[in-house]
Amino acid sequence: MLINENCKKCQLRRNINAYPPEASPGQIDAYQSGVRDILDRGDGLSTPQVAEQMYDLRREIFGADRDYSEIKSYYNNLMLSLFPYMEQQVSEAEDSLAMAVRYAMAGNYIDFGAMESVDENVLRSQLDQAADIAVNADVMDSFRKDILAAEQMTYFTDNCGEIVTDKLLISVIRSLSPRLEVTVIVRSKDAVNDATTEDAKQIRMEEAATRVIGNGNGMPGNVISEMSAEAMDAVDKADILVSKGQGNYEGLSGCGLNIYYLFLCKCEAFMKRFKVPQFTGIMAKEEV
Repeated sequence: MLINENCKKCQLRRNINAYPPEASPGQIDAYQSGVRDILDRGDGLSTPQVAEQMYDLRREIFGADRDYSEIKSYYNNLMLSLFPYMEQQVSEAEDSLAMAVRYAMAGNYIDFGAMESVDENVLRSQLDQAADIAVNADVMDSFRKDILAAEQMTYFTDNCGEIVTDKLLISVIRSLSPRLEVTVIVRSKDAVNDATTEDAKQIRMEEAATRVIGNGNGMPGNVISEMSAEAMDAVDKADILVSKGQGNYEGLSGCGLNIYYLFLCKCEAFMKRFKVPQFTGIMAKEEV
């Protein structure tokens, strides 16, 4: 899905003053000019591609970007502490797969890229109310059938902390289909609080997935043309794919693959696109 004018306005608003307080007037001028230039040349690109250019611009002018390592470790540990409770709720649910999907959507709240801030109280509320998230019955039925028929799944993760709910969902999926091999794709480079190999190791993703690989870049979302050869091989071999988060939806929707999208609508553009209030959970299937 290509960037539109609303997303350009959002990118401008979020980035135009995103420079360090010690920046010189010359650096600020160069940076703000660069931001506008990136957006002027953004037609034909997806939002994740434009966002990565913004990250690169900041690093070029100001040096290292904000370090999210402590934040990521904190939310990974927080969600790991809640894992046993979520696992119990899933096991006791009438439909364990649907409940795990709901937790995976609720975990998508932990997003410092799409929102100005993340409120831990709101996160806990999202998790507490996960059972109330509406899931399209037809999409869920299709998802279940595809899981049972598939031999290879590729799972695109999104954020730190949230990756714990991905682990839970993958565990449930593999309990339904033990023969299914699941390749988890994380970011190869830092992109705000997106999950990387280090996050996958911290939450012990290998306990659920067959393997974890990087996507070859630091975009806040996956784009078919921009992934590494290893990641593309996993995509090509997959019978079914799962895409978490708004960024992955922006980068992958329209590709025509058998992808199921899971996310919360957090920004204005997505609320308008799906005609829902903020933090509504969405489970959608790519039209193939």
